Amino acid sequence: MNKTSKMALAIAGALTLPASAASATGEPLEEVNVTVSPLEKPVDAVAAPVSVLSGEALRAAASATLGETLRSELGVSNASFGSGVGLPVIRGQSANRVKLLSDNLDSADASNTSSDHAAAIEPLLAERIEILRGPATLRYGSGAIGGVVNVIDGRIPSRLPEQTEGALEMRHSSGNDQDAGVFRLNGGAGQLAWYLDGVYRDSGDTRIPGLAILEHPGEHAEEHAGEEQGSEEAFNTDGFVGNTQARAHSYSGGVSWIGEEGFIGLSINRLQNNYGIPQGAHQHAHEEEGEEHEGEEHSGEEGEDNVRIDLAQTRYDLKGERRLDDEYWDRLSFRLGYNDYQHVEIDAGEPGTRFTNKAWEGRVELTHDAGEEWRGAYGLQLSNKDFAAIGDEAFIQPSNTRAAGLFAMKERAWGDWHLDMGGRVERVEVDPEFAASRDFNLLSLSSSMQYFLAEHQHVSLALTGAERAPVAEELFADGAHLAEARYIEGDANLDKEQSLNLELGYHHHNQEGSGWHAARFQANLFYNRVADYIYAANTGDEHLQEELPVYAYTNRDAVFYGAEASLRFPFSGGHYVELFGDSVRASFTSDLSSDFALHHGDEGEGAHVHEEGEGRDYSRDVPRMPPLRVGLAVGGDYDQWNWELRTTEASAQERAGAFAESTDGYTRMDLTARYNLKLGNTNAVLFASGRNLLDEEIRNSTSLLRDFAPETGRSVEAGIRLLF
Repeated sequence: MNKTSKMALAIAGALTLPASAASATGEPLEEVNVTVSPLEKPVDAVAAPVSVLSGEALRAAASATLGETLRSELGVSNASFGSGVGLPVIRGQSANRVKLLSDNLDSADASNTSSDHAAAIEPLLAERIEILRGPATLRYGSGAIGGVVNVIDGRIPSRLPEQTEGALEMRHSSGNDQDAGVFRLNGGAGQLAWYLDGVYRDSGDTRIPGLAILEHPGEHAEEHAGEEQGSEEAFNTDGFVGNTQARAHSYSGGVSWIGEEGFIGLSINRLQNNYGIPQGAHQHAHEEEGEEHEGEEHSGEEGEDNVRIDLAQTRYDLKGERRLDDEYWDRLSFRLGYNDYQHVEIDAGEPGTRFTNKAWEGRVELTHDAGEEWRGAYGLQLSNKDFAAIGDEAFIQPSNTRAAGLFAMKERAWGDWHLDMGGRVERVEVDPEFAASRDFNLLSLSSSMQYFLAEHQHVSLALTGAERAPVAEELFADGAHLAEARYIEGDANLDKEQSLNLELGYHHHNQEGSGWHAARFQANLFYNRVADYIYAANTGDEHLQEELPVYAYTNRDAVFYGAEASLRFPFSGGHYVELFGDSVRASFTSDLSSDFALHHGDEGEGAHVHEEGEGRDYSRDVPRMPPLRVGLAVGGDYDQWNWELRTTEASAQERAGAFAESTDGYTRMDLTARYNLKLGNTNAVLFASGRNLLDEEIRNSTSLLRDFAPETGRSVEAGIRLLF
């Protein structure tokens, strides 16, 4: 069946599902102030493109990884590395350009260092997730030049609960035979409020439709002519991705003293996560060692040839707020976090390279509100990170990174016009153990104007200039990373990135309206020009000693542009239809530097040069960009239950970048449903979802591992949630 037929079938199936009449007009949106703005504005009033995933929508989307949880959000894709790792990609930006936050502080793990490193954040424990698409450097620094994902968990209470509250959830998924359990409990006594939570996940190998490892037609035909079929076939698997089992558990405790003028609280979190690197990625780097294992079978079970990552993190957070009794100054708040992170890459059953990150970050903010005059916020942010990699695969030398930033944000309204503006100065120092340190002075400026056509709709125009300093791995990496099956070279002379982003948006939402006035519509156009964009270029070279492709970090001018839009229209009886789509295109606007071409050209030492392109990256396509996506969702919200059928059509990504193969398009259909009921004095929610109902072979163009580990095939997840 071709793609067009599948899409037609999906839409027809959606439109012919039975729907029951009910009095509800749709699930109301939760009116919350987004914390990505220090001025605490509702999401509908923020000029920047912000979305919030919370409530039952979050519970239905929540998965083992952040990327999988957010994959259906506008402008967000999933950069997966097997089922154990999934990182969000915002408008084609990821890793060191997308800041992953735990309640407004950096997650401080190693997920930005390599695509096989999981984020140390547990989505199943999130109360809500805020996604800011586009530069957020004013408040969060240069690591947020592409966007922010802020996971709010409620571990530090800011209010006194009237009574002890809790939730218990159990779920099972057939896609990887996963069992998961979550609990949350909070209460108070006097002026003290306390909080406890925990989660446990245990999953097997990821089930897929077909073979795990994709062979492109003619791939390596000349290179391996006359050889026996290689070791890839020995560890390829059919119907599942080998070595993708995962086990994780996390638990937290927090306590706050809450008074009339503010609060102060402390929380502690412990996370452990053990997950496998899919077969085919790591072993591909050891093809010449295949003789040692000739005749052995490579199953999906944990074995000597498999590589796993054992991650452990302990995090301490301090948070406080003081409301000021002043006509001008409004609130003083502070956040301080310390993170002790490590993971060990276990190779052939033995502990291998150990990555550690001991980091702290603090932020102090002072806000003011002069009534109809200017509102604003002033802030100071400090951070310190000691990162080290020790072992045979230590491709990054130990380093210390210090950053200090001062920022100011101001806003004012004149009639139907609203102006936001701000600036930040920042200094970043990267001090490696075995090389000269680098210092960077950064400046970010932003301005946006909103015009309110009516109370519930506005247009906005924003212009942002932001700078990003290269991080330690981009500057000083030099070595083989076998989990990614590539040799990585940094460049100690990299320049900072300079981004100029232009954004045009329209937003309409009137929850109290009827007919067309009740439609929810948002659309954004963006254009982002980046001077000295930093990326790991596939050189086309092969390192002779390691027999791995060489990826070298370099500067190159680039431009990103695209659009996002969604329209949700409610009908009587609680039914609704939603149309959505997003697209990003990215291309380099300059050639590689002459120094880069000289080092990785025909005269390069210690490297084998492929014939194609003579070892030079002539491609203008930025690698691993998400494809064009369009889709349709239909559903119903009733008194006790609701359902939604969502169909997404993703185009083929043929602009794959240098020495990379294109990825096919796909049609993905997902069905979710839930039913609310009473069990004595306890509220209960029964929920179920069918994912990838068409059993499509989905290989994410954003994933470095797309040829070795496709996404999960057809699966069913079901569970129960108790609220008391």
